[in-house]
Amino acid sequence: MPRSEVEKERQKTIRFLDELPNQLILSSKPRGWNGIVTEYRHHSPDEIASPPMAQHLITLNCGTSYQLMQKLDGRIYEGQVIKGDIILTPAHCPSEWSWDSEVDVLHLCLEPALVAKVAIEAIEVDEVRVEVLNRFAAADLQIQHLGQLLLSELQNDKLANRLYAESLVNALAIHVIREYSNIEKNVRQYSGGLSKPKLQQAIAHIQTSFNQDLSLDEIAAQVNLSAYHFARLFKQSTGLAPHQFQIRYRVEQAKELLQAGQMTISEIATAVGFYDQSHLSRHFKRIVGVSPKVIQQESKNVLWISKDMQDRSA
Repeated sequence: MPRSEVEKERQKTIRFLDELPNQLILSSKPRGWNGIVTEYRHHSPDEIASPPMAQHLITLNCGTSYQLMQKLDGRIYEGQVIKGDIILTPAHCPSEWSWDSEVDVLHLCLEPALVAKVAIEAIEVDEVRVEVLNRFAAADLQIQHLGQLLLSELQNDKLANRLYAESLVNALAIHVIREYSNIEKNVRQYSGGLSKPKLQQAIAHIQTSFNQDLSLDEIAAQVNLSAYHFARLFKQSTGLAPHQFQIRYRVEQAKELLQAGQMTISEIATAVGFYDQSHLSRHFKRIVGVSPKVIQQESKNVLWISKDMQDRSA
């Protein structure tokens, strides 16, 4: 192969998770979360040589401690990785990995485009200035917390919520920018909430599409805001995060259908956007205070009394 072709080959980037041995347990790929791929994997002792990665990789140790050697861009890092520790590997850096025991890890692959976008929107910096820095075997309680919440979304297959997951991803991107980049860490703050027209427009979009798996970017685009700022201003205006507002509206619609008495609880759950009857029941009881069956039975009693009175007056 000519030298120029070799150099081109070396410059190619990979999507790291696609190159790993097939020891996948859980993945966010089917869910289509914007800006991230999250995977829970079990790895046997191994060695890996990786070309430059297309994504920033955060690896969170979810299991027992293990010994890791990482060669990153010509430098060697080596040490014990305990449960809860992270390894942050920036995109576009070649790396080599070697570990000595079975490991259970959560891989968080952040798209550089998302990190740059959030930096521009939240911190008002030029995209070209955003450089994510590596961190080896570090304790980071914030990433540990966000990682565990994203893992819970993967584990609760039927209960996952895209709006909620993407809110966590935005929070993760902000944290990476503030703690592991070369730019100023002052996040721009907005107060006062959304203007009345924008709030009404956002609410209308959620309500008309309440039974769909909306993304945060999609709703934010309706009012010409970034996902990061929209989520914060929406909560200031309503007291609820967008995913919480969506769930409450679904419950309201379910209650109306229960009171109408024309559909089963299972049919109503599907109609209003929940995955199944148990998913509806869990949120319904939390918000309304009673189960859907209670409302359904009360509605049947009201309908029976009403019909009985009509029959007597006839």
